[in-house]
Amino acid sequence: MGADTQMIDGILKDYYEDFVAEQVNDRNPLKDLFRTETKGFSGREVVYTAHVSRNVSPMFVGEDGAFADAGVQGHVQVRVGQKKLMARVRMTYEAMKDSMSSEGAFKSARRDEMDSLIKDIARREEYALATDGRGILALVTTGANSITQTLDAPGGIAHASFGNRFIQPGMYIGFVNPATGLLRSSSIRKVVSCSSAGSTIVIDSAFSSTTDDYIVQAANSSVTDILDTSYEQAFWGLMALVDDGTYRDNYFGVSRTTWPVYKSYVKSSTGALSTDILQQTADVVDQKLGGQIDVLVMHHSTRRLYLQLTESDRRYSGADLRKPDAGTAAFTQGDLSMGEVPIKTIRDFPLDVIMLLDKKNSGFVKYESEKGKWVDEDGSVLVRVGTGSSGRDSFEAWYRMRKQYHCKYPGKSALMAGVTGQSLIVVRGE
Repeated sequence: MGADTQMIDGILKDYYEDFVAEQVNDRNPLKDLFRTETKGFSGREVVYTAHVSRNVSPMFVGEDGAFADAGVQGHVQVRVGQKKLMARVRMTYEAMKDSMSSEGAFKSARRDEMDSLIKDIARREEYALATDGRGILALVTTGANSITQTLDAPGGIAHASFGNRFIQPGMYIGFVNPATGLLRSSSIRKVVSCSSAGSTIVIDSAFSSTTDDYIVQAANSSVTDILDTSYEQAFWGLMALVDDGTYRDNYFGVSRTTWPVYKSYVKSSTGALSTDILQQTADVVDQKLGGQIDVLVMHHSTRRLYLQLTESDRRYSGADLRKPDAGTAAFTQGDLSMGEVPIKTIRDFPLDVIMLLDKKNSGFVKYESEKGKWVDEDGSVLVRVGTGSSGRDSFEAWYRMRKQYHCKYPGKSALMAGVTGQSLIVVRGE
């Protein structure tokens, strides 16, 4: 038999391209949307006073008639604290040393791990900005004693589909009793896999969950205290800031029930999308607090509903009319508009929600004590793992950021929930 490639395989080399293909999406457009006002933070809390009600005594009266008793202006104090997001990497000495040269590795392991971690922490921040700050990843749909758990309400936001969209294989999770806010006993599990259909996860051992349990991230397999989970530890996102009390009635110390001026207008069961419903919502915002909508935010699946509203009125065109162009700016992920107001599509946004924001006048602000830094208060970014007999020839680095997002005038923006008619296309973004 003559020589062929199988026969001479021992002398053949593999040809390696000089690059690493990036297969995760590092775009975080919602964070960019919040690039408004940033203020420093120190001390216990940021406190400001809000004028929430008028003196009710002005009254038309007749000659010698009685007029109203004296009233008083209503004021409340708003208190904004800080939330912390942390992450860490661990590398052995060999992993760092043996990957330092281009001859030995495609990338420096140290640089790759540390640079990529900053992108990963930004990805987690993006999830928070699309939710309500409770740190909930999903809810249990129907409780079962099983390694397979069925989920809905991704991010803790009511919706029947794609409950696992914010959960990653390898993540430790805990089950929280929604009535008490405490961890279910012995509930920490590791996620083995997430179904592509979005409705289930597989965990490393069976757990007897209860319907509507919160799924939250846990620090490790040994967690027994709710403090060591993500529950109520996340930055507040748009679903908390633009809300009528559905997700956050206590708005930084102010009861939205007692002081409805801190409620945003929420259309809870929108149904089929129409330009009239969008106009109605914009009109309410103007009447409520003089809000002027300057940006709309929605998921890609909801944007397609808006495209359908305008399809019959569009005239196809192109440089060569023998090859008409049936598309819009949305095809290349450009912004559409409603009344010259840009429509922003956000991959992590709730699936049946449209937000109408007065970004310019609503007072969106980020109070920030640490923008993001490697922990180095002891003089070193890389620290040895363990000490004495428990020591290892490995090193860890920790990354930390502390901030909180806030909206001073929630009534200037609005939310339309329960939009129907989407053909949902949702891809779990790593």
